[in-house]
Amino acid sequence: MDQVDEVKSKVDIVEVISSYIPLKKSGRNYAALCPFHSEKTPSFMVSPERQVFKCFGCDQSGDVLTFLEKKEGWEFREALEELAKRAGVKLAAFKPTGGSRIKEKLVAINNLTVKFYKFLLNKHKVGQIARDYLFKRGIPQALWEKYDLGFAPSGWETLADFLTKRGYSLSDIAIAGLVIGRGAGKSQGYYDRFRNRLMFPIKDGRGTVLGFAGRLLSDSQKEAKYVNSPETPIFTKGNLLFGLDVGRGAIREKGEVVLVEGEFDVLSSYKAGITNVVASKGTALTQMQVATLSRLCERVILCFDTDLAGDAAARRGIELLDLAGMTIRVAKLGKHKDPDEMAQKDPAGLRKALTSAVDVYDYFIDSAVSRNDPARAVGKKKIGQEVLPIIASISDDLVRAHYIEKLASILGLEAAMVADAVARKSQDFNQIVDESKTGASTRGVTREKYFLALLLAQKEILGDIFKRVSGEDFSDETAGRLFKFLHDIIRRQKSPNRQTLLGNLPKDLAAYVDELFLVDLPSEFVEREKWAAELARVSRVIRRESLARQLAGISQKLSTLQGKSDEKQVATLLARFNKISENIRELVSR
Repeated sequence: MDQVDEVKSKVDIVEVISSYIPLKKSGRNYAALCPFHSEKTPSFMVSPERQVFKCFGCDQSGDVLTFLEKKEGWEFREALEELAKRAGVKLAAFKPTGGSRIKEKLVAINNLTVKFYKFLLNKHKVGQIARDYLFKRGIPQALWEKYDLGFAPSGWETLADFLTKRGYSLSDIAIAGLVIGRGAGKSQGYYDRFRNRLMFPIKDGRGTVLGFAGRLLSDSQKEAKYVNSPETPIFTKGNLLFGLDVGRGAIREKGEVVLVEGEFDVLSSYKAGITNVVASKGTALTQMQVATLSRLCERVILCFDTDLAGDAAARRGIELLDLAGMTIRVAKLGKHKDPDEMAQKDPAGLRKALTSAVDVYDYFIDSAVSRNDPARAVGKKKIGQEVLPIIASISDDLVRAHYIEKLASILGLEAAMVADAVARKSQDFNQIVDESKTGASTRGVTREKYFLALLLAQKEILGDIFKRVSGEDFSDETAGRLFKFLHDIIRRQKSPNRQTLLGNLPKDLAAYVDELFLVDLPSEFVEREKWAAELARVSRVIRRESLARQLAGISQKLSTLQGKSDEKQVATLLARFNKISENIRELVSR
């Protein structure tokens, strides 16, 4: 047993996860509302027997180490060290993997780069132009130092020379995204990505520098105003929020985050006394950004310079915030173009705008009404086209009903008519789950998985079931392979049981079996008679579906033979068709 297995054997996944979220006993497992996405009905299952978890809503799954990595945002090493402390296991010298060594090197390169850029901005004469620019923008030195701003000079190889002299190779610096290859055949291989730009380090919530954004000091230049680090092994732009390391404590304390678009919006807002502020670097919020915010607070105030009503990307981000269960409001900036300008010219007004922010769905309706006359038919139509999909996307039934009533009142229509229109739009947003397929409350589980979960629900495997259905009857290849494996055990063992299965299970089927143990089966199937009856019922359904697929295949072959003279083949296919039809009738009559 290696140390990873030793640590896992000495901790209980139920105990660890229950320290984060409340777990409720559900048959052989424990259930909870998923900590990784918003839901009303528990679909997050934990198996004490297999020491694994899975959410059947968002598909997150794994063992206790995976849970800590996902929940805390830790690397594998950090999660293992935390569990080792809990278990009282002293870890031997940890040998990092190749991937973790690369990540550590990239973080070290970024940290050294931040120090270099900061020195140039704060103490070197070359940084005077950037200091003047910041003072002109109303940003005091104490504030730019708080966010670790720096300056990249205009030289083509300034940073490259600095880092190579300190032992880093140009190839590693390129992987970090800080230099760019010139192309084949050139005497000089690389040049600095960021030149003559104000530099903003982009960090995670713990302050680790993962990437950079560089802004030109003049908007009149032909180059792009902002240049960001490319995707690297440690940097994915859509996963991070600028200013989170500084604002994290205030966000937790207030239970609320002010979400702005750009770096200067963050700096100026902080200067105006708004400390719980972060920037999305664009209005298109991602699921990772939303997950990060939802772990810190329950409320978000959107303070964008973009017109949210006309921005489809912003609306998608709002849907993600809603699904995460966050309360969403919108601050109106009046005549000011963005939070940066308002914070500089009217800081008290910005604070008041945040205090009086309106619910996001009121904002959408009011915006649509302000641009279209609800008294005219054409105005009603345009308002409906704009607002109905937004109301349909609201995850909470009561909130959705409230805005149906409001929109109906504004348009002078019956609420039932608006509700019907919203319901039709809802088909684009809500997946309809047919629970009758399995005969039990197993949301997100296929019938074949449900059947195999049933088969393994008792300690003794019901051998008679293999006379009712075969591995070829499964449409899912993995399910069929597992069923054949079980059948082989039945033939070799006189009294096969789950322990025999788990002791001989092929590695490539282990994860699939973990999921089967996480299926939330009704408690009535603890009784062996009811369990066996349900198992027999579902086996008949699987067999019937298999026969139906075979019939469809024969019908297709017969249609291709129409008008051809191969009477023998047609006769053979018809005989098979009739035999399968008879088998189906027998199954239905049972």
